[in-house]
Amino acid sequence: MLHSLFESFQSLPFWHTSLFGITAMVIVGSSWCLTGLVMGDAPKRGIEPCLVQLFGNGFSVTVSIIVLLIFGGAPECSWKTTTLVCAIYAIAGAMNFIMLQIMAYAMQRGPNGIIWAIIQSALVFPFLGGVLFFGVELTFLRGMGILCLLTALVLFGAARENHAHSGGGWRGLAFICLAICAVQQNMMTAPSYFAETASINSVVRSLATTGGGMAGALWYTLARWTPERRRQFRSNIVNSRLWKYIAALQLFNLIFSYTLFFPGMNAMAEAGLGGMCYPMMVGSCILSFTLSSVFLLKEKIRPPQLAALGICIAGLIFICIPR
Repeated sequence: MLHSLFESFQSLPFWHTSLFGITAMVIVGSSWCLTGLVMGDAPKRGIEPCLVQLFGNGFSVTVSIIVLLIFGGAPECSWKTTTLVCAIYAIAGAMNFIMLQIMAYAMQRGPNGIIWAIIQSALVFPFLGGVLFFGVELTFLRGMGILCLLTALVLFGAARENHAHSGGGWRGLAFICLAICAVQQNMMTAPSYFAETASINSVVRSLATTGGGMAGALWYTLARWTPERRRQFRSNIVNSRLWKYIAALQLFNLIFSYTLFFPGMNAMAEAGLGGMCYPMMVGSCILSFTLSSVFLLKEKIRPPQLAALGICIAGLIFICIPR
């Protein structure tokens, strides 16, 4: 039944257009600011961010399994191919979790804005991967769009620089995160370029990705299982705010993963724009996070941020122009 439902959606012409892909990437990227807001607020409330990810991924895995058991969703391609693709997504999910932990540690020791900008500049690598290996056309405007997004990241990082450093070594950690992101983003994008692997439905792909994230979070939690962590764990699981965080994040995560994220990447890849998925999502995240900081967190916007906002909008427009 689930497979039939996805087939009925995929039979709609709009499902395969670049307009749908672009719209999906903008919406998904914009929703990422919610993760940033939650991860920034959780430590202030005495909640371990790792537990938000552990239980959040666990919730997503549970829901996806239930959906598959009730509605079905056998992939069209062979089980060997499906297993390989799911393994790729699971590794990518675990890598993303590990990257976030390294990033959090780096941000305790160095300027948060610059570290964030270094890591997000990984958007260049899935674009280059698409150009080099999957026939994504490198037009002048797309190149300008990528350059604009990188410039916006630099300005955004400079505006948010925190001089209250507590230690060194943050540069190495930031570039380790950059390398992890470069590999992880290419792994997430690559299956959408092939018709057979793109036929694996979004629920299965979401299950594999969140399963990898949950495995990484579980390993990380158990590796740091001290009496102090045990007490924090017990206090956190009875804290209603933890479950509010999880509910808020996973509501968007599940809905968007099933209907926008993976189908959107498929549509972008079909249109020869697969390498533009992460640049568009990161650009949208910059916009949404900046606006959220101003209107929700009541932070003052500085001239570099205003410049970053304008340049980021220009970059997204350049990327969306076909030629």
